[in-house]
Amino acid sequence: MAEKYSKKTFIIKSELQLSTAMAYMVQNYQAALTDDTPLHIHITTKQDSRSVLQNRLYWKWLHEIQRSTGNSADDMHFEFKKKFLIAIYERDDQQYAEMCHAIKALKQSHSEQYKLVADGVIRETSTTKMTVKQFSEYLNRIHNFALVRLGIMLTIPDELRFAI
Repeated sequence: MAEKYSKKTFIIKSELQLSTAMAYMVQNYQAALTDDTPLHIHITTKQDSRSVLQNRLYWKWLHEIQRSTGNSADDMHFEFKKKFLIAIYERDDQQYAEMCHAIKALKQSHSEQYKLVADGVIRETSTTKMTVKQFSEYLNRIHNFALVRLGIMLTIPDELRFAI
């Protein structure tokens, strides 16, 4: 039965595409009625992943900070994920928020495993899953931090100006 109702994704940008999706649902609905099996339909909006330009600007900034502070770009990447990225994901992703809550409970229990677990989560949390909007927020937070806390005015080359 699983093959009969395979997962199907439709990107709808026109009335023709909408009609095609609706026809598919009606056809499978009729078959599901016969089998007494409910259909589950999940509708979302597509959000573009962070852009290559945003990522280029991010790593440019990490290297600028490295030159000014002596901290490696990889160390700064880890620190910025801990300081800013985690909070963005925690705010926007319910499952991620639940995981963060569990890690905070681990910290409050004074568990020896807390630092190991927290650092592992930070290390594995990636910017690649961020939307363009989330990554813009992340970049703005880093830019502000560099200016206010580190006294570094990060450069934004013309070709990357639209990355933020």
